[in-house]
Amino acid sequence: MISVRSTITAMLPGVTLPWTLAASVVVLGLRHMFTRLSFGTAPPLANSDRLVGALVITIAVIGMAEVARPLRFINILFGLWLIAASWPLEGGSRSTGWAGAAIGAVLVVLSLPRGERSSDHYGSWDRFVV
Repeated sequence: MISVRSTITAMLPGVTLPWTLAASVVVLGLRHMFTRLSFGTAPPLANSDRLVGALVITIAVIGMAEVARPLRFINILFGLWLIAASWPLEGGSRSTGWAGAAIGAVLVVLSLPRGERSSDHYGSWDRFVV
């Protein structure tokens, strides 16, 4: 049976699918885009959640390219925003604030590891793959 990871790697040289970035996309980014439905948030917090969720997905997908992997550190900033956003912004409850803080903390942790590298080399760009 062919795995999704081997299929992506074969189709896109220089792109790998670290589980940390995949979890950032599926578990954190997509889930955070739907806080209005799952937690009943209202604007401006719901708008912030939707925007940050989309940005997390975008940065994580770009970071799957090995030469663009350092961009995953931008998700640390988004994680810090998620930790703090539900307190100054209206539109959520106390449980929404704690859930946002937990999701933000997980996002920060998932943005730190590099993930596995492929056997591809990029000449002078190899030093930037961190």
